[in-house]
Amino acid sequence: MLVLDGSPGPWLPAGFEIRPRCAGGLDVKDPDPALLLGVPMSVPETGGAQRARPGKLRVGELPRLRDVDTADDAGKVAAQAPRTRFAQVHTRLSARVAVR
Repeated sequence: MLVLDGSPGPWLPAGFEIRPRCAGGLDVKDPDPALLLGVPMSVPETGGAQRARPGKLRVGELPRLRDVDTADDAGKVAAQAPRTRFAQVHTRLSARVAVR
């Protein structure tokens, strides 16, 4: 998902969902740090902690995605999205590794 100030140009890769900026959220140029203070980051509880906070942020759910840290992760992501540029590059690089 992308949040834009204007409209997307031809540079936009396929598959991105475009959302307009919303006033008062984290996507403004100078977000209010209080919107995140006290929320644990990069842990399984981050989303739940943010949703449980009363406040100004609208919190929505996005599909859970796999992080790519290893070659095995890359293979699984490529398999989940086979018609993407990521999958094409993965296939090409995997073929190079197999040849060695």
